Amino acid sequence: MRLILLLCLCFTSVCVQADRRPNIILFFVDDMGWMDSSTYGSDFYETPNLDRLASEGMRFTQAYAQPLCSPSRAALMTGRYPARVRMHQAITGQSQVDPKVPARPRAKDAVIWPESRSHLPLGETTVAETLKGAGYQTWFLGKWHLGSAPRYWPDKQGFDQITCVGGAGPRGGYFGPNQIPGLRPPSKDGEYICERLTEDAIELIRDRGERPFFLLLSHFNVHAPYQARTEDVERFDTKRRRTDHSGNPVMAAMLWAMDQSLGKILGTLDEQGIAEDTWVLFVSDNGGIHWKNMKGDYAKRYPIPVTSNAPLRGGKACFYEGGVRVPFIVRHPGTVPANKECDTPVHLIDLYPTIYEITGVEHDLQELDGLSIVPLLTGTGKFPSRHLFCHFPRRVTLANTVGGSFIRDDRYKLIRLWFDGPEHAHRYELYDLSKDVSESMDLSSQMPERVQSMARHLDEWLHETEALLPRLYSVKSSRESR
Repeated sequence: MRLILLLCLCFTSVCVQADRRPNIILFFVDDMGWMDSSTYGSDFYETPNLDRLASEGMRFTQAYAQPLCSPSRAALMTGRYPARVRMHQAITGQSQVDPKVPARPRAKDAVIWPESRSHLPLGETTVAETLKGAGYQTWFLGKWHLGSAPRYWPDKQGFDQITCVGGAGPRGGYFGPNQIPGLRPPSKDGEYICERLTEDAIELIRDRGERPFFLLLSHFNVHAPYQARTEDVERFDTKRRRTDHSGNPVMAAMLWAMDQSLGKILGTLDEQGIAEDTWVLFVSDNGGIHWKNMKGDYAKRYPIPVTSNAPLRGGKACFYEGGVRVPFIVRHPGTVPANKECDTPVHLIDLYPTIYEITGVEHDLQELDGLSIVPLLTGTGKFPSRHLFCHFPRRVTLANTVGGSFIRDDRYKLIRLWFDGPEHAHRYELYDLSKDVSESMDLSSQMPERVQSMARHLDEWLHETEALLPRLYSVKSSRESR
């Protein structure tokens, strides 16, 4: 079911006149898992600035993204599930301009898995386009991964100033000189891209002028290749040996650099006297890498997984909670109460309508899947109950399962494993997340009526979004259709 969000924005307590609209900073991290910070409970990683942000704002414990980066970024930019634009995978060389379900499966597979789109369609209206139309300065820095061709870059999607538009990880590595597209001027020898993006963002803030701004600082940290300053890696290596901890020092050092970036951004807002005029939203695009993924000397020195999402199951590229539950914190002094925690499930699709409401931007009625979370942030009004969805069809996931889709209904989560049951029927897993956040106790056989009901709602959503669906391959039917 499409959630029709009628954004008839009156000037409420969080909406302001055009000449007093707040600034928006969206601090977007790559591959940072739910447990990858001291803020969310890690006893190895150190993120003091994220701790500060949480102490001054609201920390969400059940915030959802997509299992991979490109679909998550599409959801964030459009307020719509990426199934609507047929993007369920990270953009790679195998992505298609016009994706479809192929006529035949790969190799000897029994299932034909759909293709995924290679770019965010220009026909989609992004949050940046609407804010720009309302007079905002719109700035993008860092990882884009919504289309590598210049015709799909951020400046074609509403950003009037861009600094670097990389794909997955930073091309050429984290230390300059590298070859990240759109990075001007070229990186210097030894320059760490996380620090470079931070310096560029600070310069934009200091030279902002009179108009409000929307800054999307989209860090490459902590995506592969895993690189950080040597002194930071050594410090966490010492901590690891001293405490007999299994954490990865390289990951810890990359998270530390990201957190230092956040601290410098917050410090600049204080220095400029605009902290109270600026909303800061911090979020990650998917769960952390939970397998061995390092290369070179670091792989030999630390032959352990990049991170752990425990107690959540799985991680990046998984439809289990470790792949889709992410850190999310919102701060706005005077509007969002300090040091608050919210357990209501929210999603990246909600950021788009939320930003519209807090800026008071007027616009036409818009069909979105997301809902404004302002009622949760302010404690005023009622936030409606709803289903949340994920469509992740792929041949084999990095959790060694077939591709799946899920529906979240209150505390229950139903996962469909496509054509993975007896005689290629769908197989289902049902979890009560209020009691089993690790998704270790499958209740599907005990609650068949709930499985049927939730599966029906999932089918209705897949039909309504016109999602590309996997299908079972039949040699006989294929011959007959010729």
